[in-house]
Amino acid sequence: MAMAFPALARIRQAYPDAHITCGLRPYLRTLLSNTPYVDDYLEMPRARGLGAWSIFWRQVRAVRRGSFDLAIVMPNSLATGWIVRLAGVPVRLGYKQGRPLTMTDGLVAQRNRGVFARRRGPRRVPKPMPEYYGDLLDVLDLPSAPPPPHLHTSEEERTWIDEWLTRQSIDPGRELVLCNPGSSFGPSKLWVAEHWAELARHYKQSGVEPIFLAGPNEVEMVDGIAAMAGAVAVTKPVIPLNMLKALIERARLVISTDTGPRHLAVGMRVPTVCLMGPNDRRYTDYALERQVVIQKDLPCVPCQRKVCPLGHQKCMRDITVAEVIEAGSTLT
Repeated sequence: MAMAFPALARIRQAYPDAHITCGLRPYLRTLLSNTPYVDDYLEMPRARGLGAWSIFWRQVRAVRRGSFDLAIVMPNSLATGWIVRLAGVPVRLGYKQGRPLTMTDGLVAQRNRGVFARRRGPRRVPKPMPEYYGDLLDVLDLPSAPPPPHLHTSEEERTWIDEWLTRQSIDPGRELVLCNPGSSFGPSKLWVAEHWAELARHYKQSGVEPIFLAGPNEVEMVDGIAAMAGAVAVTKPVIPLNMLKALIERARLVISTDTGPRHLAVGMRVPTVCLMGPNDRRYTDYALERQVVIQKDLPCVPCQRKVCPLGHQKCMRDITVAEVIEAGSTLT
């Protein structure tokens, strides 16, 4: 969603008087709070389990009720394509691979390997996701993108963060470095816990307040790292995405694994250091004027595996604390 934000800005620029509805996972709704690019939201939870068909058809009916003239389908899933087709949206734009019957307009991404080929690299030629979405909008001959947009926060959200910092005994005016150790992708993308703690202690000794971020399933791990570092963790409670935006907006620097908060920081135009392990950085190499991506040049990189198949996880373990500190200093 964060990487699709420039596309949302471009759509609004092209259709200033249109009523634009964004279909999204329910938990992502607050991410777009205060944005001028979207008028309404349609919550579309993932259809899983015994009730999957019921959820699917409920979404079809919801889209049909919207009487939309155009659907721009950014995900590549078969389900999202069929939802807009069965809902009767007359113009449907999206990538066609794997779902040619569902789109009226769109592209076929450049193939990197055959569908039935042995898994060696991605199926399509990787490119940064903002460009991938931009290529799709080019099909409609939309005007070129405006200056890079940024995610928006409200005065209420900023005030909430001020009060939260005060409750943590942190002066709201103090410089912050946000550290994001987690990754919902899998353990292959995690950095060494002791390295995170050493990094946080470095910044604390330098007069900058380190704060650890956590997702709902990362609380125990992040609390342990924060305790080692003697630092604050955003775990009690894990704050919603709109408040996370406001906290990131305050930061002098964000240091993160290749996961959501990295892209939020880039979207907030906050300097960012990304610790890139097993994933293919070609999907996310964008806005490099305000971020540094650290990735080791190893024969096994990128493997795109959730668990290191070789058992050593050198792509993350070989990243040193000194490298991360140096990368941060080049940005700040």
